Amino acid sequence: MKKYFPILILLLLLTACGGEQNTADTTVPPDYVSTADAAQVVAGYLGWEDLSPLEQEDRDLYLNELYCLEEGSWTEATIYAAQGTDARELAVIRLSDPENDVAAANAVEEYRKARQGDFFGYFPAQAVLVEKGMTVIVPPGYVALFICEDPNGAVDALMAVLNGEEPPQPRPTPSAPSEDEPIPTLDISSFIPFDPPNRYHIRRLYATTPILEAYASGDESELSQRNAALLARCKEAMECITEDMTDFEKELALRDWMLEQGTYDETVLSGKSFIGQKDNTNPYGYLVSGYGICYGYATTFQLLMDLAGVECITVIGAAFDSTEDHAWNMVKLEDEWYCVDTTWDMEGDYNFFNVTSDHLRGSNHQWDYENVPEATATRFYWNGFGEKPE
Repeated sequence: MKKYFPILILLLLLTACGGEQNTADTTVPPDYVSTADAAQVVAGYLGWEDLSPLEQEDRDLYLNELYCLEEGSWTEATIYAAQGTDARELAVIRLSDPENDVAAANAVEEYRKARQGDFFGYFPAQAVLVEKGMTVIVPPGYVALFICEDPNGAVDALMAVLNGEEPPQPRPTPSAPSEDEPIPTLDISSFIPFDPPNRYHIRRLYATTPILEAYASGDESELSQRNAALLARCKEAMECITEDMTDFEKELALRDWMLEQGTYDETVLSGKSFIGQKDNTNPYGYLVSGYGICYGYATTFQLLMDLAGVECITVIGAAFDSTEDHAWNMVKLEDEWYCVDTTWDMEGDYNFFNVTSDHLRGSNHQWDYENVPEATATRFYWNGFGEKPE
């Protein structure tokens, strides 16, 4: 008969319990279990047949640069990490010194919290998945990260393999937390403070004056090859509007056309680099190369509005409690301002089309509140259903 000895499993910042620490008694056999074997059982329990453990180079990048674990602090680790818009992630790490388990777990948990910001607003379902994930300490000397639909079941599966038992049957997936957020009052003291993260260090937007001048004059002889290619794409966009359209009709037509031309640069979500592909912050990257991040979406929308003669500004702000750089636009229709976040509407809905500033604040956008126009009008708000405003 195998002998088991009791240990204590410490759950750190479990979101389902309001961030309180939870403890549960369990046992671990003295037989050695590799992190590869343990992680494989958990991945199988979760049904992750489409994922494989990271190769050594990528695994070490996660451990050293993303989890910020000190070199030599771990002896063995296995990580499963989806890429792109898929937030799923599983890590089982064996530490070189069990006395450092709390410090290691805190470092991994900081990564998990920051990871939520990568998806927040852009891919809400994935942000919820990260939010309800957890980091656990399994004495003696193991730390594990679970970003999955059933983190509690994943913990049970991990403990089962350490005990030499069969993993449990999958549990019903708990309901996702409500995304409804209270809308703050107009008193700026109640707003989430704006503290620019500056991960991208955007100081100057794409210079579109040569394109605007060439479009107005019809003379493209002075354009660079890049700007000529960009202007050609802009001319395609202008074919969807007519002179007799109202500014709202032009805005809507160009917005819809634009969102069909490019996709979000998923490489910034890969965990390997938050910078992503070249030109993903400007209209050339979005309209010519076909991809962009929020800066690319916002500067492209700005360019199209400028070409159409619709008054527009670009707002460089933040999201997710000022931990993530973000950008969007505001348009002025019949002397009233409206907010437009094309990035957060990239999947085709109209949740952030011609909305108020209160709407953005309620969805965790931050910006220089006192130096950006306040959008309060609702006349030209449209959610994609029913009759369009006139």
